[in-house]
Amino acid sequence: MNIKGFIEWIGHDLGSATATVFPYLLFGLVGLYVLYLLIGYLRVSQVGIAAERHPEPVLALPPPKAPVGEAAETHALAAPRGVAYCPTDALQFPPNASFCPVCEGDLMVDCANCGTTIRAADDSCYHCGTRQIFARASDDD
Repeated sequence: MNIKGFIEWIGHDLGSATATVFPYLLFGLVGLYVLYLLIGYLRVSQVGIAAERHPEPVLALPPPKAPVGEAAETHALAAPRGVAYCPTDALQFPPNASFCPVCEGDLMVDCANCGTTIRAADDSCYHCGTRQIFARASDDD
């Protein structure tokens, strides 16, 4: 191959191949870069959210009080009204929790107004209709 043939090959054949492949390379590299920026932004924003959130305390329910002469296991959990609790693990949760992280079950709450047991994720009590199913924090706390 002589110099003239090499220059013509670069000018015609390689030029048309480059013109065909270059947009795909450009969009692929730009697409990967945008994806990298997007994943980096989402990762940083999630770290910021997790750093601002303070975990709420999870407490054990008090043991059930049985009448004299009966076993404590025959009675239901002694959960206070308006407090979300897990019936499986006997743990109390803050009002913003809906699921138990231990057993992944629904949390229950005894309505603060009427005492009916409902799911903590419900908006209102089906028995009395109140939207205030959780106990309000007292001003003394």
